[in-house]
Amino acid sequence: MYLFFTKYFLLLGVGVLSLSACRKEEAEPSQPDYPDWYALRSPEGRAVEAVYGNVDSTLVISTQFKIYQTKDRGKTWLNSDYSAHYGVEGFLMRNDTLLALTATTSGVGAVPSTSYATSPLYYSIDQGATWKRYRDWTRKAFEPRVALNVATSPAGIEYSIDELLTPTQPSSTSYYVETIGVKSVTGNKLTLPLEHNITSIYFDRQSRLYVTASAALCGSREKFAYCGEPNGILYISKKSQP
Repeated sequence: MYLFFTKYFLLLGVGVLSLSACRKEEAEPSQPDYPDWYALRSPEGRAVEAVYGNVDSTLVISTQFKIYQTKDRGKTWLNSDYSAHYGVEGFLMRNDTLLALTATTSGVGAVPSTSYATSPLYYSIDQGATWKRYRDWTRKAFEPRVALNVATSPAGIEYSIDELLTPTQPSSTSYYVETIGVKSVTGNKLTLPLEHNITSIYFDRQSRLYVTASAALCGSREKFAYCGEPNGILYISKKSQP
């Protein structure tokens, strides 16, 4: 009798654990999917600021003060050992070394002007998993740098973040800035499935466009609001861009 009840409770316990495992798997949030875009959700409640890599192998993203790496299209994210108090605005690969750029600067001229990430202070030689202090005593001011709101496809076509500029006052030289998509110099326009603050764009070697952004917005300016959770989104075009 004792043996019978022992087996009964063991089987019952296994059943409960199996049911719990199934529930846990079903409860895991899935990455959103759209006809023209893959969408990878940030692992924390901040916008995605920058990206480097390839969705088919290894991707590295910055949420400013943290750097994450994924090798399975965002199903799981490795939180790197980056712990500096410098926000990471962009990435730049030099040979086999990935640099974390920690400042921004803008070009002079047209409005809107090109924004750049600059000032490399940390580097990684394992695709963004671990980071060390970087020192290059030969570099010039603001070099090296990488453009944030402009990117050139492997075919040599320049793309930029498409911005809607609204004067804050009649005849004012200051503007409200809203990012409404990505455009090319050849007239190609790409829109995202939802409204976001777009932070940067990037091309991989397969000419797929990567767009880093905030969470989806359901209000702007004085009525600024996220539609749901504040986790940013990384969009990746399913088709290669010309």
